[in-house]
Amino acid sequence: MKKIYCLLGIAILLASCNTKKNDTKDNAIVEEETVVVTEPLDARYSSNIDGIYEGELPTASAGGMNVKVILSGNTYEMSITYLGKPDAPVVETSGEFTWNDESTIITLTGEEAPNKYLVGENTLTCLDADGNIITGELADMYILKKK
Repeated sequence: MKKIYCLLGIAILLASCNTKKNDTKDNAIVEEETVVVTEPLDARYSSNIDGIYEGELPTASAGGMNVKVILSGNTYEMSITYLGKPDAPVVETSGEFTWNDESTIITLTGEEAPNKYLVGENTLTCLDADGNIITGELADMYILKKK
């Protein structure tokens, strides 16, 4: 009799080890839940946009410029330091920014072009004068990163 109970216990133990627990939802097996975003996120309502963004953007004179943009609410402060030109003054401006209809691009009002930035996850990507993403070898150099 002890052998039967022992074998029965081992069988139950083995069965429980080999059984995979599945959760069911509406009679379907759910192995993993995935969130799928079907529409672009509206960056305008994200509190994560406020902050300091910095980067070194290329210039025609090959020296480049250090650009710092501070966003807070719907206002900005920007400072530009031209590299390789010790006599060049730091250019500082401020004002308000506006959003495009899709809430993905901000335009710094009162600034000369390029004044449009694509808002990304902890980044601002400087767009060309027509508001297009800059492509080519230097494309990655037009991204300001949040500090």
